[in-house]
Amino acid sequence: MRTLRPGPLPAGTGADSDYGEIADGHLRVYASEVPRLSVLLVNTLIDSQSLPKRILAADLTTNPSLLTRRREYLAVNRRLVEAGGTVDRLFIAFADDLVREEYARELLQLITHHRQLGGTCGLAVRDRLRADRAVDVIIIADAAVLVEEEQGDADYTRGRSSVYFKGAERWIGRFESVWGHGADAAPQILQRYEATVRPMLDGTTWNSDRVRETVDAL
Repeated sequence: MRTLRPGPLPAGTGADSDYGEIADGHLRVYASEVPRLSVLLVNTLIDSQSLPKRILAADLTTNPSLLTRRREYLAVNRRLVEAGGTVDRLFIAFADDLVREEYARELLQLITHHRQLGGTCGLAVRDRLRADRAVDVIIIADAAVLVEEEQGDADYTRGRSSVYFKGAERWIGRFESVWGHGADAAPQILQRYEATVRPMLDGTTWNSDRVRETVDAL
């Protein structure tokens, strides 16, 4: 599928210049335009007849609670799954964050929510990734790539992203190289982290040293 294009652009984006950028395969969006355009792209995928109906998403998860507030985007993800699509979501976290109890609690709450939406979740340790692999990105099928260049805040008063309508294969390759296969695949890494952390959170018996050992072995 290589013909995905959004319908009317979000208000305030400067339509003439933006449509010119789209013709060149690239579009810049800012602040509150970013979540609105991501919803628009997913809706376009759902309503199209093209396949695959698939999202590959990597999140630089410095603040898990921030991601739970993007309700409209989460809702359209659920709609995609209900329409027969798939969502693979990779959470990229620093080792020091994964060892913190508060962070771990918020991260696993976020992961539980995404699973309830029908998505498949995986984990990667940021400290072990090359810089070009540790990127906030949403890949819509093989037709559009939304790259978050400056992370937005809860109120969408800041943030900057680029959408690319060409060269999706390069981004898919990067994502899949981190997602991996077999015992070292991102979902398996997450499963090993959860096996240590969830019982501690449930029993309020947090042991930072043991969690550190688990994270070091991921």
